[in-house]
Amino acid sequence: MGEVAVTAYVLPLTVVRRERTLPVPGRVLVRQGQSVEPNAVVAEANLSPEHVLLNVAAGLGVDAKKAASWMQCQAGERLTTGDVIAASPKGLFRKIFRSPCDGRIVLVRGGLVLVAKQKEDTRLRAAYPGDVVDIVGDRGVVIESAGALVQGRWGNGKSAYGVLRVLMKSADDVLTPDMMDIGLRGAVVLGGMCREPKVFEAAAGASLRGLILSSIPPSLLETVRAASFPVMLTEGFGALPMNSAAFELLSTSDERDVVLNAQPYNFYTGDRPEAFFPLKHAGQVMPPMPRELSVEDLVRVCSAPHRGAVGHVVRLPDAPQVFPGGTQAPAAVVRLHDGQQVTVPLANLEVVR
Repeated sequence: MGEVAVTAYVLPLTVVRRERTLPVPGRVLVRQGQSVEPNAVVAEANLSPEHVLLNVAAGLGVDAKKAASWMQCQAGERLTTGDVIAASPKGLFRKIFRSPCDGRIVLVRGGLVLVAKQKEDTRLRAAYPGDVVDIVGDRGVVIESAGALVQGRWGNGKSAYGVLRVLMKSADDVLTPDMMDIGLRGAVVLGGMCREPKVFEAAAGASLRGLILSSIPPSLLETVRAASFPVMLTEGFGALPMNSAAFELLSTSDERDVVLNAQPYNFYTGDRPEAFFPLKHAGQVMPPMPRELSVEDLVRVCSAPHRGAVGHVVRLPDAPQVFPGGTQAPAAVVRLHDGQQVTVPLANLEVVR
């Protein structure tokens, strides 16, 4: 039986390809084959242009038809502040209408001119160190990089690059505000479970670059979303210790450079929040997601009463299994690391590769 299971990767050595694109067309600033660092600007675009409607006829004190005949510009042209938009014929009392801003003319109609004001472009940074292996039209690039990877279950949509500082000694450690100090400035902190909103105030005060946590209570969701730095949860919401696979890799990565991309989980694309540790030696490119579940796969349980537990699949029953409450679902028999065998619906399992 080949059943599809959600896949979360914990890989000590792999090669990833990450697409970095703008939401709108822009300008790509790097070339294919170029090596980039995380802070390198790879593309830029004006994401939120501001439009100004200029009443040229009123400004010149004439009707729209006459103002149209005096126009000295057309749609598509670039303007700088002070450029002549319209002017009467030369004479002693010549009338001139000048542009009040830098921008581009979108529309000229009658005595009106619509201008898209020039604003500072939004810059898209590489985020990952590596090589540009593809150009995605006029929107961005695909970057390939070798390293270690730990994917999580939830992220607050922000990203950063820094040095990992490990504050966890065991998978069920709890991060408290008093553990934050100025010595963590600019670091990405591995902190375990978090229960207090003051942790995020202290993290901001210490100028942390980011936080990797195992879990938070649902009551902290809005606090974490509003944080100015990326936050990734390896387990999700509740009081959940970090799974053993992620803890082993993360806790042994103290003082290593890390890309923390706390992007939200997308079921359709397989994109997940992740911590990536760049390395010099390549492994294998990650397989596509989702994937078929197989015997001997390492999996993580995502539901009570064994939520967060890690083990290996020992059997995949051919028929759907009956669970408490009378529901039936495809399932797997999993031997947990403590030796206990449990039957878990496939929908409540993640493959840890």
